Amino acid sequence: MEKKNVMKRRILTTLAAAAAMTAAASAQTVVYSLPSTTIHLEVKTVRSDYTPGPYAAYAKKYLGIEVPLSESSTFTLSDIKLTPCLEADRSSSYVINLDGLEDRASMLTFLEFSSQGLVMLSDADNGKENIWRFPSIAPGNADLASEATGNLTSTETVLYRSERNNEGEYERVAFKQSQVVEKSTEKKAQEAASTILYLRQQRINIITGNTDATFSGDALRAAVEEINRTEDMLMSLFTGRTDLSVQTEHFDVVPESTREDDIAVAFRISDTQGLLSANDISGRPIVIEITPENGIIEEETEQVIEETESRNRKARYEAAQRGDIVYRIPAICTVRIIDGQNQILRSRMPVYQKGQDLSFPVSVLIK
Repeated sequence: MEKKNVMKRRILTTLAAAAAMTAAASAQTVVYSLPSTTIHLEVKTVRSDYTPGPYAAYAKKYLGIEVPLSESSTFTLSDIKLTPCLEADRSSSYVINLDGLEDRASMLTFLEFSSQGLVMLSDADNGKENIWRFPSIAPGNADLASEATGNLTSTETVLYRSERNNEGEYERVAFKQSQVVEKSTEKKAQEAASTILYLRQQRINIITGNTDATFSGDALRAAVEEINRTEDMLMSLFTGRTDLSVQTEHFDVVPESTREDDIAVAFRISDTQGLLSANDISGRPIVIEITPENGIIEEETEQVIEETESRNRKARYEAAQRGDIVYRIPAICTVRIIDGQNQILRSRMPVYQKGQDLSFPVSVLIK
């Protein structure tokens, strides 16, 4: 029994030593990935909510203006911001043993490539934080301004009663009866329109000096401002009110790794729903076009493309086996945002996955 326990302790000691050696060996290696570009879009739209005025139906009759008669909401694209973000390309990862080569040269070379963004640690993520912002409706009163005129009016009704005259005959005698009734909407609209026209005439009289009173300096300015304020309040009863708010959304586009042009739907926009995702077909598409600035690319067959990619993979594998650093140089691309036939944004930015993968001896010191 004692011999068996001794053997077990020896086996456990050997396994622990082997595990420690493996951990030490793994500590001497670095796993890194080539960089990849993700295009982040920050898009803003202006939401316009229209509420018709209570006298909108009479705007044409009393003021001669055409106004919408029903509520509506529209979205207008106002701003787009493009930001290139770097991420580690998980499909292009390599292992390098820095301690196995020239210590100082290999470490400084790798750090130099990493600082320039040509390589990235496999667990690095220099992209942005995903933040989604939804429409912020501007605060406002649910009701329009006061209807500016009284709701009640005095009316007179002519009534008749029978009275006996001196000759003993009955005849109809008219008399008036006054009573307070509610004004009709059209009547109130007519009074508001009359007040608007009166204010406009008074403003002209004050500005031209065609009044009994004399206005000058601050008095003239205050009188005109008060007339303008009152006119705007009355006009809103006919033209309605428009509330504006800003909707902000964030979208990400990952370009393809080919050297060819990329055309994809970045997001969609609806006149009634605002900003939508690229998969929501209820809105019209906003297209992003990514074109590498390397001249015209000749069309190649799938066989030629596969053979070229195979040679590149083999070259990268051999470079990694030699202990070289495989790094990626980005391609400068022209990025366009298109809405139908209209180009709404054009910019240039580096896109790494459309660039070229090269190798560099890690033992050479970069100064």
